[in-house]
Amino acid sequence: MSAENTVFYRGEKSISVSFSAEGISSDGSLVLLEKLERKHKLIRYFSTFLPNHHNPLRVSHSVEKLLKQRVFMLMQGYEDTCQ
Repeated sequence: MSAENTVFYRGEKSISVSFSAEGISSDGSLVLLEKLERKHKLIRYFSTFLPNHHNPLRVSHSVEKLLKQRVFMLMQGYEDTCQ
């Protein structure tokens, strides 16, 4: 038996979480982290304090996106992001 709940919507798509034991992953907390970030915007706030001296014409990813990736990887316990 499984129960499925819609967590949030991204455009026209709904992001759902299934609580069945068929496929267990430790990365499920990313959905909650993303939801918390959208509500409180802490990473966006802190990214404004980090200087970016790169040429804007050559930048593919914003400081906010890079910081978000790093924070989410640290929260998941990926050791290769720790220095």
